Amino acid sequence: MISRKSALVIGVLALATAYTGYWFYARTLALQVIDNWTEQRRAEGYTVSYDGPDISGFPLLVRAELENPRLEREAFAWRGERLQVEMQPWNFRRIRIDLNGKQWVTPTARAAQMVLVPAEAAVVANLSATGRLADAALLVRDLTLSDPAGSSLLQAAEVWLEATAPVEPPKSDQDASLALSLSAADILLPKDVDGPLGRTLSKLRADLQVRGDVPSGSPAKALEAWRRGGGTVDVDWFQVNWGELDLRAKGTIALDAEARPLGAFSTNIRGHNHALDALVAHAVLEPGAATMAKIGLALLAKSPPEGGAPVLTLPVTAQDGHLYAGPLKILDLDPIRLPAPR
Repeated sequence: MISRKSALVIGVLALATAYTGYWFYARTLALQVIDNWTEQRRAEGYTVSYDGPDISGFPLLVRAELENPRLEREAFAWRGERLQVEMQPWNFRRIRIDLNGKQWVTPTARAAQMVLVPAEAAVVANLSATGRLADAALLVRDLTLSDPAGSSLLQAAEVWLEATAPVEPPKSDQDASLALSLSAADILLPKDVDGPLGRTLSKLRADLQVRGDVPSGSPAKALEAWRRGGGTVDVDWFQVNWGELDLRAKGTIALDAEARPLGAFSTNIRGHNHALDALVAHAVLEPGAATMAKIGLALLAKSPPEGGAPVLTLPVTAQDGHLYAGPLKILDLDPIRLPAPR
């Protein structure tokens, strides 16, 4: 007769054997997921290549290591030193992708190659029951962006990007097709952008909703189809802290018939007097003109109920190829042209 202790040991061994078999089954499924994704991208016109994958992670993860991954299509090109994909054996709808190591990106035909070196970079994606992407989040820490010669183009202590897609595709130009949230901290601009406000953006945040269907295909054709379909972008929140300047805005933007930005925003600006002083210090603005500007802006600015620096509220509009702050034209806007397929 088998003792209770022996039965327990046999039960544990049987369970461990069954789970080991299931893990190897999950390993096979993970390889199929990678193969299917690769074939889908190739069917869309991408060139996909990598060395591997090598599978590990037993018992709690299925981890696929890919060396020298490469993804190219038309003018876009990306390659990295390595890529790691992790899934839980019991949940293949949640996928984590680690992108640590050096990466090379050529975003468009007109842009030069950029080199990205993050201390940490990871994407966590969740799939719906039908296999569609439900949401994804990217976290990057201590990012350095440079040109191939090693000259720094941008640095950031942290970047967070989150994207959420609706369960059903949009049926009209009023329906959201994608929600995006971006936040970044301690962004260091290139040395040649050392302007009156300095090189450091301590905070950047944007919450956007893209409305209207964005069809598949080349970026240029997708953008034009989205524009013709009446697509818009709701900017639910935008904030940038640059030196003493704190700018916050909400509004809506689209593209006009010539693919130029078209939209209207309500902006709240704090620290505008400090910004004027910085313009004077860098000989961008005459002291007398700055004084007159301060007097005029003081009539428009209001102190918030909670106290603190006065807040200047201004309407900002983009139309006919120009950007206006109130009635003042401050910038010319060029059409947005993405590279056409080669």
